[in-house]
Amino acid sequence: MNKRLTIFLSIALGLILIGIWLYIVDFGEMLNTFKKVKTSFVFPLGIVFIFIYFLRSLRWKIILSPVQNITIFESFNLCMANYFVNFLIPVHAGELAKSLLLKNMKGTPVAKSLPTVYIDKVTDLLPIFLLLIVASFLKTKISFISYLAAGIFFIILAILILSLIFLVYKKNVALTWIERIFFFLPLTFKMKLRSFFNLFADGISSMALLSDRLLEISGLTILALLVHCFFMWLFFYSFGINLPILTVLVGYLLLNASFILPAPPGFSGSLELTFVFIFTYLYGYDKNLVSAVAVSSHVFTAILFGLFGFSSIALIGTKLSTILKIESQNKNGL
Repeated sequence: MNKRLTIFLSIALGLILIGIWLYIVDFGEMLNTFKKVKTSFVFPLGIVFIFIYFLRSLRWKIILSPVQNITIFESFNLCMANYFVNFLIPVHAGELAKSLLLKNMKGTPVAKSLPTVYIDKVTDLLPIFLLLIVASFLKTKISFISYLAAGIFFIILAILILSLIFLVYKKNVALTWIERIFFFLPLTFKMKLRSFFNLFADGISSMALLSDRLLEISGLTILALLVHCFFMWLFFYSFGINLPILTVLVGYLLLNASFILPAPPGFSGSLELTFVFIFTYLYGYDKNLVSAVAVSSHVFTAILFGLFGFSSIALIGTKLSTILKIESQNKNGL
């Protein structure tokens, strides 16, 4: 019943967001803007897309190394499966799926690999703090939104880091508190919960071994950021819009920050509205042209996520339905 309600609510949210977006834009005018697109950019955009996620896969391989050694090919397949599941179910289900697939491949306990997945995710979001640097060069309206987004993320990150530090350095106290919070659960489930967080704390502790590889991780994060900004710039350029560098950077950072919020399946409506908010409300570009860019980039990335997601899942040796089933079972039984 809960699963059906969740599915119903997420679909309803998507339909509402799509309705709001369609109310804002002139659909006929938006369709006319597609006549401006240069289809010759499709192949370069595909190459840039692959390079972005290759860099992120390489970064996670490094972050995972204290826990489990894998090849870059295995890392790429696991990451693309993760991104595909997250695209279909935007509640960060892909993070758990990646750890479950790694467990099936290498026997690595989920609780030990899951910290590396979340650290990789946080690393992906860290560049949003660049907004604090560039905000002083922006218009007042954009500056306020930038400070607000960075501030919210800083609070979330601070809470997460403090919780992890408490779990590692005061593990017994933290585990006791976890048992008290979930006092209403059966004893067998609480024992599983304690065992899971015990391994999770050990996984976090092993991250100290990455201290000599922080430069590599930081470099890959910055490079992935720059390549993704180029990907966004190239999409706008294919519609005849030459975005300024600062506009691309801030636009990408705000868009990236929005992904921490709940979204409907496939980001239906939410991605388009976010594009319109950033590039029309903040920067003043035509809403119909911005919507055309948003829709085309949405469809383009959905196709590539689907192609690489399904092929990666097949190369791993499983099926999407199997991943979702295993994930559901593990959520219930850890």
